[in-house]
Amino acid sequence: MQELASVILRPDCLAGGELRVTASPKGVRRVELFETALASPGGSSRRTENSACAILERACAELGRYFSGEKIAFRFPLDFDGSGTPFQLRVWKALFEIPRGEFRTYGELAARVGSPRAARAVGQAVGQNPLPVIFPCHRVISGDGRLGGFSCGVRLKVLLLELEGQAVAGSLPLPGSRWSALRMS
Repeated sequence: MQELASVILRPDCLAGGELRVTASPKGVRRVELFETALASPGGSSRRTENSACAILERACAELGRYFSGEKIAFRFPLDFDGSGTPFQLRVWKALFEIPRGEFRTYGELAARVGSPRAARAVGQAVGQNPLPVIFPCHRVISGDGRLGGFSCGVRLKVLLLELEGQAVAGSLPLPGSRWSALRMS
């Protein structure tokens, strides 16, 4: 069995939420965001110590910079060992290419991965994303311009978008924001 290490981070911008980052010796395998704190006490807490810790430390440093509002390109290694179908991997790669401060619809992602009629399948792949924030699924919206869902909770989606400079109220963009180009019905 491969050794894994994980750590809990509680960035202030998540308003009481937290994230768990899990890594193997090959790279970061999973990032989980939670709307409320898990049962473990304290600030950042190391769950395990093993050979994956160097990768985990690097990932936590980069994620810390992201959550403090810095524009960052994540450069730590990733481990997809056994994760995702070829279609899901194409969708996750397309997520990675969405620039900070921008958004894409499920239909636009479907066209990007070569399956223009597969917006729902793209939505399912986005929902299975094991690395939210790194593969920024919070930047994906519904075709009608609404925020849509988020596997980690819509509240966290709004917080992440606001961290990146988007103005959001409820499930719609605020008038005059960078979202104003969206269709509002």
